[in-house]
Amino acid sequence: MRLCISVLNGSLNGQSYRLHEGVLLLGRGVDAGVRFDPSIDGMVSSRHCLLQAEPDGFYVVDNQSTNGTYVNGQRIQRVRLNHGDVIELGAPGVQLRVALESPAPTMAAAPSRPVSVPGGRTAMLRQTLGGIGMYDPERKPPVAESAVSPVGVYVGTAVGVLVCLALTLLVALIMLSELGIVVALIATIVAFVPAFFYMLPLLWLDRYDPEPVWALAASFVWGGVVAVIVSYILNSLFGAVAASVGGEVAGTVVGAVISAPIVEEGSKGLGLLLILLFLRREFDDIVDGIVYGGFIALGFATVENILYYGRSLLQGGFEGLLVVFILRGILSPFAHVTFTAMTGIGCGLSRESHNLAVRLLAPLGGYILAVILHMIWNGMAVLLGGGFLIGYALFEVPFFLLFIGFLFYVARREGKILREMLSVEVARGLITPEQLAIVTSAIRRTLWPLQGNFAARRAFLRNVSKLGLSYWHVQRAVAAQSETRSLPQIPRLQAEIMRLREQV
Repeated sequence: MRLCISVLNGSLNGQSYRLHEGVLLLGRGVDAGVRFDPSIDGMVSSRHCLLQAEPDGFYVVDNQSTNGTYVNGQRIQRVRLNHGDVIELGAPGVQLRVALESPAPTMAAAPSRPVSVPGGRTAMLRQTLGGIGMYDPERKPPVAESAVSPVGVYVGTAVGVLVCLALTLLVALIMLSELGIVVALIATIVAFVPAFFYMLPLLWLDRYDPEPVWALAASFVWGGVVAVIVSYILNSLFGAVAASVGGEVAGTVVGAVISAPIVEEGSKGLGLLLILLFLRREFDDIVDGIVYGGFIALGFATVENILYYGRSLLQGGFEGLLVVFILRGILSPFAHVTFTAMTGIGCGLSRESHNLAVRLLAPLGGYILAVILHMIWNGMAVLLGGGFLIGYALFEVPFFLLFIGFLFYVARREGKILREMLSVEVARGLITPEQLAIVTSAIRRTLWPLQGNFAARRAFLRNVSKLGLSYWHVQRAVAAQSETRSLPQIPRLQAEIMRLREQV
């Protein structure tokens, strides 16, 4: 049996659509399988209702629409459809006549008239939310996901671990040669213990779609090992060249105000680009860019602080260490985070956009802004001397407060995206309204795993969040008449959520 709906009025008057399995979304939004013109069909909501195939027939489900969904003049929430029923989207609104028919062999689950969108791939994307069915245990994963050689993964992981160990050893040797064992150990403790507390705001920001622990750890290691070594070598080189040409003062200014911002933000930003390119499934939006950039910057600042704390301990004893700790550990622990977050925002914009110019230029623009902010910070410290605190109060504090406000905005934005995108899965029954409320609540999603099967509940929350963001990427791809790698993730995530529902 197949469902056929014929549009009787409005912007799609005369068109027919068929559904054999899965769900078809009706509305004015760009992700709707049957999309009405917003300027003509004002009674229709962006994601008005769903047509859903179930074992006992076809159902229409209202998706919390503003003006309601009606069947034969009666407002409904969910009802099974019969041949000859009339669905109305709003009252008065667009009307659709229902027909139940036997499918032709070559016409299964396709509109009788094509959606007027150029390009077959784009038309397919436009119907993504409508065409993706519920979990099918016989469905095989995409070839790209199943064809990865385990041997290649193990070899790559082993090589990466060995390189990290070698670079870590090099960093340790640099610290020991300059500070000595005892001082290096004290400075390391003073630098690393507060770092765990500095991570908490970033973890709070990442509450809706927590990144994998291994990815955050790798980001921290990149900043604390790779970026530190590259910056240490290049900054020392540029500073030495400038000192030999213009004297010690010129070497200090060039090394701190010019070389350090360019090199350090470049080495940290390279880590962000690698995550954007190779961990695309874990990099969804601006929030992820800030989080990954923040962990890279914290890794860099923590290891860099070992040198600063160690030198201050050698030169001024514990009093000198206390002064530097107040300046770097209390007044400015998020300086590097704020700088590198600009590059992260640029990478996040690139991930969200399907405009080629934005995808290429946004990371570059973020990097340039990061360099400028870093130059201002270092310039105040080097050139203002005692006036640094005045510059800190007049420039850095207002900017940091503005940045905090932006973090609250992007966090709320991500929650709103999840609520909107996942409303389809609530209507079709994959998740409950209560589970959606938990997913989008910072406090409840933190406490909920502690009240039951911790591992299963955390995995459930993560997969639900990732599903919502995958739908969002598809929606944006449809709007841009482009493609997205998030599309093949959706059936896999639905299947995993279905499996985990029994355990939570």
